[in-house]
Amino acid sequence: MGERAEARADVFRFIEGEYNRNRLRRHPEFGYVTPLETRIRLRHDFTPAA
Repeated sequence: MGERAEARADVFRFIEGEYNRNRLRRHPEFGYVTPLETRIRLRHDFTPAA
């Protein structure tokens, strides 16, 4: 893997593994939760009933 591809992979790992799991969305519309928690809630809310 080239240096550029390694750098892209490092940035992706940081954003998805650290930043999005710890950063709070500081707005009442989002409920003051992390982006990961927002995705989980959306996924849960839009799951079809069995």
